[in-house]
Amino acid sequence: MDRDPVTIDWAGYQPYRTGSTKPPKALSRKEARRVYEHCMASRPQRREMLARLLGSSGIALAASDSGIQELNDWFLQHLEPDPDRPGRLGGEWYSVCHDIGLFLGDTMIERHPKLHWEFFVWGKTSNAFQRHVIMGFSTEDPKRHTNLDIDGSVATYGHRVVESRGSVPTYGTVTVRGVELDVNAVAARHRARAVETDAFHRWLQTAARRA
Repeated sequence: MDRDPVTIDWAGYQPYRTGSTKPPKALSRKEARRVYEHCMASRPQRREMLARLLGSSGIALAASDSGIQELNDWFLQHLEPDPDRPGRLGGEWYSVCHDIGLFLGDTMIERHPKLHWEFFVWGKTSNAFQRHVIMGFSTEDPKRHTNLDIDGSVATYGHRVVESRGSVPTYGTVTVRGVELDVNAVAARHRARAVETDAFHRWLQTAARRA
């Protein structure tokens, strides 16, 4: 997909702030729950901010399949890397990823009411620990507490996009059981895969199959 050289008008966009300087898994349970409740309460405002940002590009935010694809196309066209930190997203893009994650999660719940947002507290080593995730899937494993960290999925997708365009981080090497591994080489193999242009719609389809 060719990228639109026109920059986004950020004037009417207010980035999301969690009210904490630490990631959720590093917080006490009480503080992490406060951050979660703040996130849930902010959803209408974040939807408005996302709609306003898309509107500045002449796009209406819509939960239809075509609207989801238009959002995906916009994301791919406008996403920018951090000029000083290869592989990271620039400017307010992590806030935008958060807004998109909330919008996609709410869309899944609107389409499949048995799904719901949940404060994830199972497994301290999980990347989703003490974060907002989607749960309630019919295929849910009660022992593993199956969940979808849609917010994290959008950010990871963004990282793949900027890396595919040349903003590549350097990882170096690690030693595992006495064997030195070139993490850069391993990452390069994963990076060779083409970046999906319809990831948002695919995630909705996956949720539909599991709901």
